[in-house]
Amino acid sequence: MKIFAKTTAALFAALLTFSAIFTACADGGATPADTTAAAAPDAATTEAEVSTRLESGLVGQPDYGGYDYNIYLHGAHWVNDFKGEEQNGEVINDAQYERTAKVEELYNVKISYKEFFSVDNRGGQQNVLKSVAAGSNDYDIAVMSGYSCCNAVTSNILRNLNTVPNLELSMPWWDQYANSDFAFGDKLFMTTGDISTADNASTYCIYFNKKMAENFGLPNLYEKVDTMQWTIDNLKSYTVGVYEDTDGDGSGENDKDDTYAIYIWDDIMMGIVNASGIKCCEVNADGHIELTLYSDRFVSVFEQFASFAFDKSITCAYQRNGYDADYGQIALREDRALFLLQHLGTITTLREMDTDFGVLPLPLFSEDQERYYNSSASWTSAFYTIPNNAFDDEGFARTGYILQALAYESLYTLTPAYYEITLKGKTTRDEESSAMLDLIFSTRSYDYGWYFEIGGYNEGIMNLLRSYSTNVASMYEKGLKKAEKLLDKINAAVDEIG
Repeated sequence: MKIFAKTTAALFAALLTFSAIFTACADGGATPADTTAAAAPDAATTEAEVSTRLESGLVGQPDYGGYDYNIYLHGAHWVNDFKGEEQNGEVINDAQYERTAKVEELYNVKISYKEFFSVDNRGGQQNVLKSVAAGSNDYDIAVMSGYSCCNAVTSNILRNLNTVPNLELSMPWWDQYANSDFAFGDKLFMTTGDISTADNASTYCIYFNKKMAENFGLPNLYEKVDTMQWTIDNLKSYTVGVYEDTDGDGSGENDKDDTYAIYIWDDIMMGIVNASGIKCCEVNADGHIELTLYSDRFVSVFEQFASFAFDKSITCAYQRNGYDADYGQIALREDRALFLLQHLGTITTLREMDTDFGVLPLPLFSEDQERYYNSSASWTSAFYTIPNNAFDDEGFARTGYILQALAYESLYTLTPAYYEITLKGKTTRDEESSAMLDLIFSTRSYDYGWYFEIGGYNEGIMNLLRSYSTNVASMYEKGLKKAEKLLDKINAAVDEIG
């Protein structure tokens, strides 16, 4: 089996047989071992099993003399993976603290972070650019949204991660899907893995209200997923007859207080495209990014989904009336949403929900599709990069060593904490949802086309939802010249980087 994306909870019960579970990929890429739900974590997993450690691959135990290792964090909606500066009893906070404190103690470093909150997730590279241009070495690593990371690539201010000493990205605590999808041949500038929970939080998913599902006679949706019958058409068939004018005002159109089969987030349109096996852009065998969005399949996927997503008696596009993003969550909690199409970052807001809920991947295009694809939302994403600082080889070796150590320790602290808080009764309510999360994480997909905003197609497909239009051909043609120009710019920039 090849190394798959984010290490799942099922790994912990099998650490003693690591060599039988993982086989390193020569190119750093990965494919899922199985497209159906993985087994839910075994509640009986012993402490001894969890504490059995893989080899880190790090050589020696260097003393970095109290070096101040600075982490740059930028974003509007992202998870701070380093906020745990002292223990407070909160599971993820304490895991972050334990991980960071151990690395600090082992290698005599002081790990600090600087947060830069911004409503614009596209400009995070600016502070890094200034630092690199000045040669001031302000930040050892930079964590930014996909938009900002891609802008940093075209600005040529990021180090090729594959050239950083001590940073072995083929190890299982790094996300092999990210490494594969983000690689320009042998060049890689951004990644993620167990060091972060932001990759989980930004992954698209579907929540469903179990009480409403039972009331409307829905079949076992988990079985539909397991048997590869969780399709766009089947989702559509479950939405009929759900609408109710709950507040009695007679409006019935994107009314945040009514009952709908679906409450939808605009950004989900990108996830629906990816879930069908289509990417806006991919990197070809020559290491160049190319446009792969438009096809008959793309048109069919969009029209198929729009046939009910654009039906105002089925779907509440709550953002149309200026409602905040949490209105879909409120509707799910109040038994007024059968399905909520959003991302996994929402899951912690549902802890106090009285009615049971379940978690599902985004649907297949058709039953003959080979696997599920669960992509990461552009706006809420966060990826790890290394600025192209004015370091000598020893400086980059230190950067790589500490980053590798943080990722390695996260496998035994942050990832178990994340599964603890999401799988053990605090959020999800059944073993099947736990298995669904394992499936979602092991079928991850990343789309450079959205992050680079090629042709403005990320906003373009959302604008189709906003205007209830299915004219995808016109949308595509409108952005084509812009797309081709940007692709040439990106490829030229990457070619110049050693």
